[in-house]
Amino acid sequence: MLHTIDNCCSKSYLDSMMLLSQRSDQWNFRYPEGKPFEQRFAKINLVPDNQNTSLAGMAMGLLLQIYDAGGKDYIVPAMHFCAISVKDKTTPTNFHTDNWGEGKLKVLGILNSDWNSKEDGGGFICNDVAYKLEPTDFLIFDSNQTHSNDIITSDKDRYAVDFMLTAK
Repeated sequence: MLHTIDNCCSKSYLDSMMLLSQRSDQWNFRYPEGKPFEQRFAKINLVPDNQNTSLAGMAMGLLLQIYDAGGKDYIVPAMHFCAISVKDKTTPTNFHTDNWGEGKLKVLGILNSDWNSKEDGGGFICNDVAYKLEPTDFLIFDSNQTHSNDIITSDKDRYAVDFMLTAK
């Protein structure tokens, strides 16, 4: 099961959220857990363990926009987890499953408003199927299925936000 919610927010909102995340001093390199440091990527955990209320508030605002644009058919808009990650062309794929248990869905999207998946790569792979990720479009999927980032082909850093939510 994978659903795309198209054009569910403004590019300006994504730009604001990305800029605020770039100014944060709360980035960590804990993920993917169990991998050597050189295979990890930068991530900010917004919910539950981050104290950046402005960024967490923007994440909730974004989630409500996704919900109103069609997410209401799939998710309950209460965050169990939310994070922003940054990856570049040196970031390897990381095929994994999330162990959040049954009845949980992940919502994933790109914050870079100028991202072009045809030129920049950096899509998403779920169950061996590659999906393009474009700004303002978000994917909803069962993260108990095997999934990964796809390779970034440009020199840009790709900022992505992901939410862990309860399925409807």
